[in-house]
Amino acid sequence: MPTLTLSPELHEPLKRLAAGRDTSVEDVVESLVADYLRQQWHEALLLEMDRYRLMHPQIATRYYGQFLGIQDGKILDTDPDGGVLHKRLRQRYGDLPILIVQVTATPEQEFRSFHRHVEYDSV
Repeated sequence: MPTLTLSPELHEPLKRLAAGRDTSVEDVVESLVADYLRQQWHEALLLEMDRYRLMHPQIATRYYGQFLGIQDGKILDTDPDGGVLHKRLRQRYGDLPILIVQVTATPEQEFRSFHRHVEYDSV
């Protein structure tokens, strides 16, 4: 497992936080990093949703009813089945934040959020 070195200015408050939670500094740091990564993932998807709304008028007719995989405002792949598309995108791009959205008549729709599950090696 890689070792991270923290400045004393960070280490001291982390030690106090860990003591207050009756856990280790390592567990606190792991939890904080996981939360930060989840937040970054969410923000990336919010940005893609905005990009989708902007591109909707140009793509609505061509892709109506299809599921799109969008990253950086570019359509990576399409499929009539969102689950199939998700699986294919995961195989191709790994665990990157890619928006999967079904093209409907309006760009405003309810986006469901799927939570990432981050696994850590216990070695």
